[in-house]
Amino acid sequence: MLAEMGFKFHDLIGNELQFSLEHRLFNIILIFGFSLALWSAITNYLLNLDSLLVWTCIISAAVLALLYYLSMVKKCYNSAVIILVVAVFLIIPASWILNGGISGSIPFYIILFSSMGATILFGFRRIAVVCGFLVAVNILLVLEYYYPAIIVGYASRLDRYIDISIGLMTTIIFNVWVFMVILKHYKEEQEKAQRYLAQSEQAQEHLLYLIYHDSLTGLYNRTYFEKEIIEFSGNTAEGIGVFVIDIDGLKFVNDTFGHAQGDILLTRAATIFQLAFRAQDVIARTGGDEFAILVRGSTLEEMEILYKRIRDNIRLENEKSMDGAIPVQMSVGYAYSSAGDQVISDLLREADNKMYREKLYRKAGIQGSIIQTLKQMLDARDYNNEAHSDRMQNLVATFAIAAGIPESDITGIQLFAEFHDVGKIGIPDHILNKQGPLTDEERTEVQRHCEIGYRIAQASTDLLPISDWILKHHEWWNGAGYPLGLIGKQIPFECRIMAIVDAYDAMTNPRPYRKALSHEAAIAELKRCAGSQFDPGLVKVFIATACQ
Repeated sequence: MLAEMGFKFHDLIGNELQFSLEHRLFNIILIFGFSLALWSAITNYLLNLDSLLVWTCIISAAVLALLYYLSMVKKCYNSAVIILVVAVFLIIPASWILNGGISGSIPFYIILFSSMGATILFGFRRIAVVCGFLVAVNILLVLEYYYPAIIVGYASRLDRYIDISIGLMTTIIFNVWVFMVILKHYKEEQEKAQRYLAQSEQAQEHLLYLIYHDSLTGLYNRTYFEKEIIEFSGNTAEGIGVFVIDIDGLKFVNDTFGHAQGDILLTRAATIFQLAFRAQDVIARTGGDEFAILVRGSTLEEMEILYKRIRDNIRLENEKSMDGAIPVQMSVGYAYSSAGDQVISDLLREADNKMYREKLYRKAGIQGSIIQTLKQMLDARDYNNEAHSDRMQNLVATFAIAAGIPESDITGIQLFAEFHDVGKIGIPDHILNKQGPLTDEERTEVQRHCEIGYRIAQASTDLLPISDWILKHHEWWNGAGYPLGLIGKQIPFECRIMAIVDAYDAMTNPRPYRKALSHEAAIAELKRCAGSQFDPGLVKVFIATACQ
């Protein structure tokens, strides 16, 4: 019935999160001790025994109830144990004298309190308490034998034997019940402890994995690699090879395409290494774009084979991902020792120097390939961007010359026309190609492309000269533009030219959300916006040029 009402025995002894195993067992003993004392009081009363006997049982029950309150509610385990030990050595002699010596309920308390001591105490304390009970009980037996007059309500031999028999049988029943509950509870706790131990071992293994592995690539990390190196400290590195590898252009990729693309590049690199090296080789990511590999038991010829295998895997990976994917580029250096005359730190330094020389040699070509990938991604992302870019370059060249820019500077503004919207690679596709008007939030997101493009250009040597123009190419003559709200001639001359050309091309070519306007309608719109969105003087120059 109690179970149906949602009541559980565990509610009486406390949950495992708040109480230790010993504390919960102690609470079990107090509950059964209280029950036993109360039962003794009731049976003694019903048997019409001496009232002093009944009151002794009631007082014992009250003491145990108070200890339970102190242990369970106040959670004062140590205090409750101390009070119980002290109370026991007072209760037993008092009960012995007041309850008719060995007759009555004395066996209850002897066995119960001995059980308590044996259950909640360990080691020397358990032995001391149990021995204390034995000594105290035997002293009381001797006293009763030689001085029976000290026992209140001394009964005849027959009455005493009957009391002892009833008391012992009742005690055995109660204690068997107590220990069955304790053992059942202890078994449950042991099973929980075993499960917790298994979970702890798994957690330790997982923690050890996290300590020694890079969370992104799954390779070993710098901590593990340095631990491996320390094992070689002071020893020669005979038959040992090391590779030091840098992922070229990772910062540029992070700044240009975002850290998500940079992470993809790193995981692709990790796959290349895992395919190139053996399972026993230590492959570690030692920094943001840095990897180190320790190869044991190899020859110089095998090191060269491994180097070529890395290069072949890079080529295969890039061929497999040609559709606008960022190319994987690496600078690789290795060092090897077979003569036993070099320590591992010297090998690492030598490999690092070789890697750096290769990086310097490859730097220009690497960034150029990334710029080309950038252009391919922009063409793929923006609606009709490639045709838009080509038209813009032709329009802006003619207009710029008419506006007074020297021919020697035209390539710069044409590069600006090609990459002015490069920041759009950071705008989600569902906004960039939306069929209909943008919401305020979407419009704010699109406007971020100026700042994104600026950061991209700042990270590229090729685009750095036009980064300021990319940032400001959506500023308005009247200050209502973005992102800086510049006014009039605060806006760079090239940006004012680009604003007119960009607007004209956008109006005269279809977009996902509208049809193309005619040349005349576009010119009329430029005139209407001259002095607000556009430089009025440059609008006149553009109209004169476009209408020729």
